[in-house]
Amino acid sequence: MLNFIVIYHFVMKRILGYLLLVFSTFAHSQDVQKHIQKLKNELKANSNIHRKTLLYNDLTWDYIDVSLDSALVYGTKALEFAKKTSDFKLISQSYSNLGAVYLRKENFKKSEEAYKKVIQIRTANKDYEGVAKAKINIGNIYASKQEYVPATNYFIEAIQFFEGRNDTIVSMTKGNLGLIFFEMKNFPKAIKYLKESTFFLEKNNLQQGLCHTYLSLGDVYLEKTDTIQALNSYKISLSNCKSCKDNLGISTLSQRIGSIHMAKGNSKNAKKYYQVSENLLKELNSEIEQTNLLLAKSDQFSKEKKYSDAYQILLKIKNIHKVYDSDRYLLETYKKLTNVCINLNWKDSSLYYFDEYASLKDKKLKSSILEQTSELETKYQTAKKEKLLIEKEAENKRKNTWILIISLLTIFTSLVGFLIYRQQKLKNKQQEQEFELKSAIAQIETQNKLHEQRLSISRDLHDNIGAQLTFIISSVDNLKFANKIADNKISNQLTKISDFTKSTIIELRDTIWAMNTSEFSFEDLRSRIFNFIEKAKSAKENIEFKFTIDDKLKDIKLSSLIGINLYRTIQEAVNNSVKYSDGKEIAVKVSDVNNQIKIEINDNGKGFDLETTDFGNGLHNMKKRIEEVNGEYEIQSNPNQGTTITVLLPKNK
Repeated sequence: MLNFIVIYHFVMKRILGYLLLVFSTFAHSQDVQKHIQKLKNELKANSNIHRKTLLYNDLTWDYIDVSLDSALVYGTKALEFAKKTSDFKLISQSYSNLGAVYLRKENFKKSEEAYKKVIQIRTANKDYEGVAKAKINIGNIYASKQEYVPATNYFIEAIQFFEGRNDTIVSMTKGNLGLIFFEMKNFPKAIKYLKESTFFLEKNNLQQGLCHTYLSLGDVYLEKTDTIQALNSYKISLSNCKSCKDNLGISTLSQRIGSIHMAKGNSKNAKKYYQVSENLLKELNSEIEQTNLLLAKSDQFSKEKKYSDAYQILLKIKNIHKVYDSDRYLLETYKKLTNVCINLNWKDSSLYYFDEYASLKDKKLKSSILEQTSELETKYQTAKKEKLLIEKEAENKRKNTWILIISLLTIFTSLVGFLIYRQQKLKNKQQEQEFELKSAIAQIETQNKLHEQRLSISRDLHDNIGAQLTFIISSVDNLKFANKIADNKISNQLTKISDFTKSTIIELRDTIWAMNTSEFSFEDLRSRIFNFIEKAKSAKENIEFKFTIDDKLKDIKLSSLIGINLYRTIQEAVNNSVKYSDGKEIAVKVSDVNNQIKIEINDNGKGFDLETTDFGNGLHNMKKRIEEVNGEYEIQSNPNQGTTITVLLPKNK
C-alpha cells in the first residue's frame, strides 16, 4: 500500500484559519489585476484621507492572493492613514487586515498583536460583533501553532455569539473546528464539521469558501488513504478556486494532486502539477508556502538516492522555518535531515539533527489535548441549556428568595471548585518539578558516563596505541643505527617509517586532545597549530609564520565537532603551503566579518592554476570538513601570486 501519510506530511502546511479570510474576499473582482489598477488610479486622483484609507485597505485585500509583500506594504499604509482619521472602525479594520496578512505569512506573533489591538479598540467602542470576529482570527493563529485548546475555546465563543445572527460566520467557524479535529486525527468529527460547513456554502453558492472547505475535506480523505474521495474533493475545490481566482488555493491543490501522482509512481504528471504550484508561489512571494514544494523535491531526490541534493534543499527549508519560528515544520525537516545524513554516512551530523529533532519534539509535546478539546465542545453544548435555564429564572422576578439561594449556592460551588482546582494545580506543579528533577539527574548521569567513556578510550589510545607506536620508532632506530646499514635505500626507507610513525603519534595526540575537550577557543587552536608549525620550521627554516585572532573572537567557543574539523583544515592548508608553495610567509588570520567568523590561510608562494590543476584528496577533504559543519569554503590561487584559502562559519555556532 502506498504511504499516503508521508504525502500528507510534506504538503500539509496550510494555515488552519485560512477560511476566515473569506469573509472579506467574497466580493473580490473577477479580474484582480484590472481592479488593482483601477484602485491605484483612483488613489492618485483622490486627496481625501478617509477615502485613501479605504482604497489602501482594498488594495491590501486584492494583493493578499497575489503578493503578500505588496499586501503588507498597502496594509501598513492603510493603518497610517486610518490613524489620521481617528475613526475607530477604520483603524480596527486596518489592524485586522494587517493581522490577516501576517497570518498568511505565518508571522504569528505580529498577527496576534494586530488582532488583540482590534479587540481592544472594538471593545472600547462596544462593537461586540467585531470582537467576536477578531476572536475567530486569534483562534486561527493558535490552531496554526497547534495550540488546539485555546483555539477551540475562541471558536466556540464566536459560534455562541453568532448563532442565530450570522449563519455564514457560524458555518465558516465550524469548518475551522473540523480542521482542528483533523489535526487531532479525529476524522469522523472532522468530516462532520466540514460537511456542515460545505452544506451551507453550497446552498449560498459561496465559491471561495467551497474552494478551501473541499480542499480540507480532500486532506481528511487523503489521510484516511481514500484517494478516490480525496481526488474528487480536490477537483471540486480546484473548480471553485479557479472561479474566484484564488492563486494560493490553486497552488496548494496542485501540490496535493502532484503528490498523489508521485506516490503512485507517475512522476511525469507530478512534475507538471509541481511546476504549476511553483510558478504561482513565485508570484505570491511567500517563502513559507514555497517550502511545500521544496520538501516534495527533497523527497524525490532521496528516492533517487541523490542524498547530497536532498541535503542542500533541506538546509534551505530549515533556515526558512527558523527565520519564521515555524517549530511545527522544523520537526519534520530535522527528521528528514537525520535520515539523509545517515545515508551520506555523516555520523556527527546525523546525531546533531536527531538531537535537534528530539529536543523540539519534547518541547512541543502536549498531554491530554484531545480530552480537553472534547470537554470544551461538551461545555459549548451544555452552555446553551444553561442559557435557557437562566432566561426562565429571570422571568420569575417575584421569587427573589430562590434567586438569592441560587446565587449563594453558585458562589459556594465556585469557591469549592476554585479550592479543588488550586489544590490540583499545586499537585500537578509538584509532580512536574519532580519529573524535571529526575530528568536532569538522568541527563547528568548520562553525560558523566559519556565523559568516563571518553577518558577511558583516550587512556587506552595513549597507553596502548601510543606505547606501541613509540616501540616501533625505537625498534626502527635500533635497527638502523645498531646494524650500521650500508644500503642507502633501506636506510632511507627506515627513516621514512620512523618519521611516519612520529607523525602518527602527533595525530594520535591531537585526536586524544579533541576527545577530551567539549569546546574549543581560537586560542586553543592557535597553540595547537603552533605545535605543528614548530615541526614545519625544522623542515624549512626560512618560512615566517603568523597567526592572528580578532579580539572580538577570543572568547568565542566552538563545539568539539567544529573545532577538530577547523583544526584539521588549517593544518592541511599550512602543510600544503610548506610542501608546495616555496613561499617565504604563511599567515593565518581569524576575523569577525558581517557577523560571521572568517578564517584566511594564505601564502606568498608560487601559486597554481585552478583550472588546470587536479585537486588531491587533501583539498577535497578540507572542503568536505567545512561543509559538514555548515560552513563555506573557497580557494583562490594564481601562478606567481600565492594561494588563499577562506573559510566562513556562522558566528552563532
